Amino acid sequence: MRFIAVQTNPRWMDVAANRTAIDQTIASARPCRGDFVVLPEMCETAWTAETAPCLEALQAVTPDSESWFSNLAQRHGIWLQAGLIARNSDGSLANAILVLDPTGARKAIYRKNFLFPVEKRSYQSGDGLVLVDVNGVRVCPLICYDLRFPELWRLAAQSGAEVFSVSSSWPSVRQEHWRALLVARAIENQAVVIASNRTGNDPTLAYVGGSVAIDHLGQRVGECDTEFGAVAIEFDRSAFDGWREKFSALRDLRTSLLGTTSIERR
Repeated sequence: MRFIAVQTNPRWMDVAANRTAIDQTIASARPCRGDFVVLPEMCETAWTAETAPCLEALQAVTPDSESWFSNLAQRHGIWLQAGLIARNSDGSLANAILVLDPTGARKAIYRKNFLFPVEKRSYQSGDGLVLVDVNGVRVCPLICYDLRFPELWRLAAQSGAEVFSVSSSWPSVRQEHWRALLVARAIENQAVVIASNRTGNDPTLAYVGGSVAIDHLGQRVGECDTEFGAVAIEFDRSAFDGWREKFSALRDLRTSLLGTTSIERR
């Protein structure tokens, strides 16, 4: 199967236009049935720490986010990872990822563990990881700023993560950090990384995309430029397992140096 990062340019708080662009960009990527497609962080509205305009924009259209993404996954016959705002059981909001299977059924919701400082006034952080079994491949979804905290990734790898799927709105001012950190996370965890980033501008920041597919050796096998587009990597089970067997870095971990977190397996 393939993992595909789709890169979009969200219009500020224009949910209808953004949904149309998402659908069209996925279609142009020509995913096969059963492929895993990753969308950017808060892809319907564009990322913001201010929740009020997002909620207003979402309320102005129908159906709700999960229903719309569910229909999208079902129509294309794909696994779909979409960044969105999720409401917690206590009424608080989370910067989250929704993972849907090819029937449109919800498989998991991951809530961003590491909130960017300005997000803390609006969102409740997550407190654990999610591992999703995707046709026998263990996938760990993460969001943007999570990239800067290798301990989170290491705990996921220790628990069996083989592919890290990252939804982001990573600004151009730190683009070199994006490229370097993603490669580092792939190398140190001997894992595939598929990362979707937005492009374009919002009222305060500029973005240059750079969505990327990185193999288990840390090699970039595909990378987007600054436009709409997609990049893909095929998961090669034989090569993946062979590398982890040949090079024993993960087996040499000192688990006593790591903390703990909850792991939800779906």
